[in-house]
Amino acid sequence: MNPSSGRLAALSLVLAALAAALGCSTAPKAENRASFTRSADSALWWFEKNVPGLRRQINGAAAYLVFPDVAQWGILFGGGEFGRGELSRPSGVQIGWGAINMGSVGLQAGVRGFKMLMVIEDEATLNQLRRNQLSGSVSAVGVAGESGGGTTMPFQDGIAIYQGADTGLMAGVNVSLDYIRYKSLAEE
Repeated sequence: MNPSSGRLAALSLVLAALAAALGCSTAPKAENRASFTRSADSALWWFEKNVPGLRRQINGAAAYLVFPDVAQWGILFGGGEFGRGELSRPSGVQIGWGAINMGSVGLQAGVRGFKMLMVIEDEATLNQLRRNQLSGSVSAVGVAGESGGGTTMPFQDGIAIYQGADTGLMAGVNVSLDYIRYKSLAEE
């Protein structure tokens, strides 16, 4: 490796680490919360429309965390993901906020946005989230068609993940649970 490419790789690593460490807060600003909730409701509706049986899965779960807009970006050798989410019980009652914030290293370029839904299987997994102790990774939905048409995902380590864009559900994505953070409504 020549010296200039080594410096570029080191700079990209530092930028990715800074992006992960300095990311935005878990909850949206108070003046933006009503708009955020409308976006979260719209994203949940979109997933329910595109994944047959999803409402049944949510109703049998402890909670769900919907991220109406996750941004993923990459510039040369660094990048990251950031998004805020609303944590709710299956009845739709909000119980907290969530955020995903991670940096990445490796050749990458571009920006994309997507919706993400995490269905939390049981109280034990929900309590891990509340203590910010989720770990491991979960693969997201793997079935997509031009008009949507995914299927419910099995739970992996107590979590089922769905990602999608306006063009349909996304296949082959993997979410690291170590970078999901929780904030209760009472902490505000």
